[in-house]
Amino acid sequence: MTGADSPGLDQAYRAHAPAVFRRARRILGSAHEAEEIVQELFEALAVDPDSLARTASLTGWFYTTTTNRCINRIRDKNNRIRLLRENMEPIGPQGSSVEDAIVLRQLLSGLPGDLANVAVYYYGDEMTHDEIAKLLGCSRRHVGNLLARLHEMVNASEGQS
Repeated sequence: MTGADSPGLDQAYRAHAPAVFRRARRILGSAHEAEEIVQELFEALAVDPDSLARTASLTGWFYTTTTNRCINRIRDKNNRIRLLRENMEPIGPQGSSVEDAIVLRQLLSGLPGDLANVAVYYYGDEMTHDEIAKLLGCSRRHVGNLLARLHEMVNASEGQS
């Protein structure tokens, strides 16, 4: 039996694909890009179905893996250029402007992975330090340090503009 035929993979797809899609669409601002993330993530699981068995929290694994795949996609220069040219849907419940979405995506593309993740979790998802620490498997203090580093980088980049 191949990984693609595995009942566990089918069950994981039914249970988590909608949340993966919503998360990817929120970060990337594109339903098409979000569909590609869902496909890529579950193709990777078909190749290595045991990766789900190695995680303590399926929801946490899907959440962080989706976030990481989205951030990597934003960093890809060709896709980033295409995303910036497309009519982007604002992210966030406040109805952010298209300009805000572009600035956010540009900022995420230039951040190291740990800072980009914390930025999305804290500002995009409005998670608390405790929630982020639990998701990342680190201390609340470390989350605060990451946010301080993020602020320093943003302030430094604004000073160069």
